[in-house]
Amino acid sequence: MIPTGSDAMAVDPVDQWVIEPRAEGAAARARDVWRYRRLLRYFALRSFQKLYMRTKLGWAWLFIRPLFPLLVNRVIFGGVLAVKADGGIPYLLFLVAGTTSWELFNSAVMWGTRSLEINRGLLSRIYIPRVILPIAAGAPAFLNFSIYVGVLLVTAIYYRWSTGIWYLHLDGIGWALQAIALGWLLALGIAMWTSVPALMARDVRFTLNYVLGFGALLTPIMYPLSAVPEKYRWVVALNPMTSVVQSFKFGVLGIGVVDVGHVFTAWGFMFVVLVTGLMFFSHAERASADKS
Repeated sequence: MIPTGSDAMAVDPVDQWVIEPRAEGAAARARDVWRYRRLLRYFALRSFQKLYMRTKLGWAWLFIRPLFPLLVNRVIFGGVLAVKADGGIPYLLFLVAGTTSWELFNSAVMWGTRSLEINRGLLSRIYIPRVILPIAAGAPAFLNFSIYVGVLLVTAIYYRWSTGIWYLHLDGIGWALQAIALGWLLALGIAMWTSVPALMARDVRFTLNYVLGFGALLTPIMYPLSAVPEKYRWVVALNPMTSVVQSFKFGVLGIGVVDVGHVFTAWGFMFVVLVTGLMFFSHAERASADKS
């Protein structure tokens, strides 16, 4: 029976759906993240599944990918160029610590940039807040980071066995933790800028590979900051990832110097990139829906 009269107006408020225009802006996207936070786990697991699909070696790449570039850089920088680490630290351990902090940022940028492209088919069938995807794409980056941390620990154990010296000093672990947070949030902010354009053109991803490769050379990963000539050191200091890498090395190895002013500047830069990235993502989200 269809209710009439006064009965027709007696609708349970719980059963009412209010359709409103989608709110714009960074604050609205942040609210979407909280409202749909349960989807983060689903898309994080989905990112894991996409890691090494259609490869013969599969999950073995988790260990091949960090070890091969580490060995190459060890031979070139530690052997051919004879780069010395600060504080008498074995160069391999110095290199692993620097690479560990950089790779979290590098992987988070690349996976965040590809997040919409990877889920293109799903986005065309159902509605989800697309801002969830670059965040969930951090899961493979943290998995990669954990592998590097394992390599760092194994390397430290090796030198403890071979030299009798335990090089890991965790008294400043707080510096390392803030470096991890800063690196990931900076990567997330960049991914907010790049993920929508990357959905429309793969050129963005290819270009980003070159930009990050050049950025790695401007970051004291394979060389100590003290090795940079004084007149050029300001160029390296302008790079916010310098603060990330320096803080991480200081936190786990107790070497180098952490410039607190540069760290605060890097956090300020990250905040600007993240907020403006959210604003851009919110504005461009409609375009991503059309292209997905």
